[in-house]
Amino acid sequence: MKLGGKVLAATAVLAGLVASGPAVQASEDPGCAAGVRFTSNFTEAAMGLRVMSVEVTNCGAEALQLNGYPQVSLFDGERQSLDVAILEGTGGITVLDGFDDPPQPITVQPGETAGSAFVWRNTNTSLEPPQVAEHVELATAPGAVRQPLVAVSPQPSIYVDLGSTGRMGVRAWYR
Repeated sequence: MKLGGKVLAATAVLAGLVASGPAVQASEDPGCAAGVRFTSNFTEAAMGLRVMSVEVTNCGAEALQLNGYPQVSLFDGERQSLDVAILEGTGGITVLDGFDDPPQPITVQPGETAGSAFVWRNTNTSLEPPQVAEHVELATAPGAVRQPLVAVSPQPSIYVDLGSTGRMGVRAWYR
């Protein structure tokens, strides 16, 4: 597949990542103790380029204001922090339509969702073992409560195989 085809395929994937779901109250869902829930249900993997969907659901009683990028921390299988540069936008990793758009203010009403995405390359050019994150914690903004990113069907688990790149791009919250 030519580069243009990969960009087009990744753009199509990103376009379909966010969908509003039914309202869920925090008391009904233990994952919503802080009024939000972070989920991922799709990772596109093609020739070393990875794009993972990320969704925040407002399961609180008040509107959620977003304007910026998810705050991301990556951990290995033993929950040890990984030394990874978290970049705003693609950070030169690739070119994806919309991924480098600047943040815009978004209001997410109770029961609604907003999206983001991660992008990275699975490239290993080191003799050291590759970096793999199996646990991700997110916050809606700097200083907000961090919570785990939860894989939902059909994605069985969180798996961010960064190789030796040491960097991952994050898309600003969008609707």
